Amino acid sequence: MPKAITTALKYVLLIFAGIALFLLVSILQKVTPPSPGEYYYSDFLRNNYTLLAGIIFFLAGSLVGYFFQLNPWLAGIALVAALPVASFYEAGVYRGSHNLIPLELVIYFFFSVPPIAGVYLGRYIARRKKQAKQQTTE
Repeated sequence: MPKAITTALKYVLLIFAGIALFLLVSILQKVTPPSPGEYYYSDFLRNNYTLLAGIIFFLAGSLVGYFFQLNPWLAGIALVAALPVASFYEAGVYRGSHNLIPLELVIYFFFSVPPIAGVYLGRYIARRKKQAKQQTTE
């Protein structure tokens, strides 16, 4: 399989992993689900992104950076891609909602900072380990 397709599949996998992490955080925190309505999905995701979620996303980003060696920016954003997808879905289904999509995207970028930092840390650790292994074999 070509490398570009394999890399793209890894990013798609990260999107689903991010959704699974949001569900995990929801179970761990026992946050009450929002009332049904036009902001149901985005409220659910935003209410579950707390300090604990930031730490979990940082750790997940570290594992991604260590094992997959992907682009930190794309990997970090892929982990929290469920947030803008939910906003765009709700904006398409419920006319008049999410009037400030550009502001929401900026906020979602700030939500992606912990996974981005985690991916950078994971890549750094993997590179240092690889360098140390090369020095010991020489």
